[in-house]
Amino acid sequence: MNKITFKLNGTEYTLPSILSIGNYAKIFKVNGLFEDDYFAVKLINIMTGADMKALDEAPRDEIQYLTNELIKLIPVEKPTFTDRFTLDGVEYGFIPEWKKMSFGEFADLDTLMTKKQDEILDYYHIITAILYRPIIKSKSKHNFQIEKYNQDTLYERAEIFKEKLDIEVALGAQFFFIKFAENYLNYTPISLIQKIKMEWNGIKFAWRNRKKLWTLLLKKDLDGLQFSIELQMMILEDTMRLSQKEL
Repeated sequence: MNKITFKLNGTEYTLPSILSIGNYAKIFKVNGLFEDDYFAVKLINIMTGADMKALDEAPRDEIQYLTNELIKLIPVEKPTFTDRFTLDGVEYGFIPEWKKMSFGEFADLDTLMTKKQDEILDYYHIITAILYRPIIKSKSKHNFQIEKYNQDTLYERAEIFKEKLDIEVALGAQFFFIKFAENYLNYTPISLIQKIKMEWNGIKFAWRNRKKLWTLLLKKDLDGLQFSIELQMMILEDTMRLSQKEL
């Protein structure tokens, strides 16, 4: 995305080239953001810091143009898993061996991922910083060793991710947990917001049921039909359990 700037009351603003984890969290925590009369100016405000009043008074066609450019940054396709990336000159890699996770990183990850729905977005950058750490040794593109888990460096890395890491990387990491639960996601031609909500619900479902999913996947004698049946039963039980909590 080329650099796009605009002026309001003499102040110049620049549209970001990515949707960062921090801005993603801000967008989806705003009640009513996606209502037609509110969406455009608030989205620009969140992504650029431009004054709301000045945006209200800006030409309608300019607001529409800026909004359209920002919407392009919001991922609507199934996220692609990325096991390594470079940010600010540092190369990061996804946890390569889950069976060798330390108690500390598993406990912290489990605690954060089981937060309440309205809280988890506040910790999304920290979750990503647990999953991705600096690569300290690399044998090949997908064979590498990452830095040992250290809470002292975790939060500094999390803040960098919050401001500079594309949300697509974070979503792809979360999708790692649900690659075998794709039946729960429905990518039909529906609205942008419905797609994002369904994707997020699928991620949360997979993490709530991660232990059951791994047990299911490790059953060597399970064929495709049996797997599908047991997966659908798991989805049904999960839905019923959530419904009972809401009553």
